[in-house]
Amino acid sequence: MTNSTPISKHITQGPSRAGARAMYRAAGFDAEALRKPLIGIANTWTELGPCNFGLRRLAEHVKAGIRQAGGTPLEFNTVVISDGITMGTEGMKTSLISREVIADSMELVVRGHMLDGFVALTGCDKTTPGAIMAMCRLDIPSVLLYGGSIMPGRHNQADITIQDVYEPYLLQLGFLDRTLIPWLPQPRSWAWPSWARARYQPPTRARKPSAPKLGL
Repeated sequence: MTNSTPISKHITQGPSRAGARAMYRAAGFDAEALRKPLIGIANTWTELGPCNFGLRRLAEHVKAGIRQAGGTPLEFNTVVISDGITMGTEGMKTSLISREVIADSMELVVRGHMLDGFVALTGCDKTTPGAIMAMCRLDIPSVLLYGGSIMPGRHNQADITIQDVYEPYLLQLGFLDRTLIPWLPQPRSWAWPSWARARYQPPTRARKPSAPKLGL
């Protein structure tokens, strides 16, 4: 069993680590769980926007898979800034900075708790590149799991997405009927929380097809 916990054994095994084990026991992890590989789940779930909102449910399935494979899952969270919500305001200046904070926070937790591996659940904005950066720095077994693209909403038998809500631009181009403006801000333009059906940050989006090439 020691070989399957090459990193976490330094924090969970031996007489000198009794205090650490006691604290894990208080969090619900029994002795058997602590003898298994400790696998972190870096979840970028947030209520601040729909893109990552569904990741909490997805995390439960990830936990089940880790347990089935013989590991012990430990979920933790990080910060998320929504490009789509903050753009056009002072808040948008925080988005790129959040990439570094996301990467740093994931690396800190995994290194600090000496986890044997981790899974990053990501969605929009800087969560995916931040997670990739953390994985490259840590160089331990890790998997990037992207939450998937969102389905469109429906109105008058037609699909609508967030792009249909940017009415000033569409009006200027003549692609939108002015009579539709009153209802556009109210209906749900997306059917369910997930990744935005819009591309705000090309450098960020470019990392999604790049991740498989890196083996993540």
